Amino acid sequence: MIHSIVSPVHIPAGLAGPEPMDFDVRCFLVPHATGVTLVDTGLDRSVPLIAAKLAEIGAAWSDVTDVVLTHHHPDHTGGLAEVVALAPGATVRAGAHDTFPVAVEAAADGATIRGLRVVATPGHTAGHLSLLAVDDGALLIGDLAGNPGAGLTRAPQAFTADAAEAERSLHKVRRLGFDRLYPSHGEPSDRLALEQLLG
Repeated sequence: MIHSIVSPVHIPAGLAGPEPMDFDVRCFLVPHATGVTLVDTGLDRSVPLIAAKLAEIGAAWSDVTDVVLTHHHPDHTGGLAEVVALAPGATVRAGAHDTFPVAVEAAADGATIRGLRVVATPGHTAGHLSLLAVDDGALLIGDLAGNPGAGLTRAPQAFTADAAEAERSLHKVRRLGFDRLYPSHGEPSDRLALEQLLG
């Protein structure tokens, strides 16, 4: 079972374009046999929401064994320092080609972390990761694609380091075995939406 934690974001006009932007950013709790894995830490204001979701599923910060970061952008790592302080026993992992303000262990392509298979999906950032929850048939896709409300879309060009590499990564995940798709922006989606995006 994958549990979403949703934080609304508002960007005023002029900061990321001429129009204001409203969207959400999501992090995820993935329970396993001996605790819980947290995927991304969201914004700094996401931390109380993570705590509330932990309580809702009958867990606490002490149950967080692992924190896996999909990439280094601040809307996915804003709560990282506080999470590390609250869950000092957790191992923090991320792609080797992204940089972070705390020590992280490299999560290698193909490695398995508590039932989550690491899939290197560079492009949005050099070290971007996706995670395949094998037993759930679900893919946590980070910012490789988003679902802002009108179907799955590619990540905005302005925030993507290498669009051609991101496209190769989209085709890479298309070959994986999953039914459900969990983007870090927008509602969960499915394999069909990815097929439609890629044509």
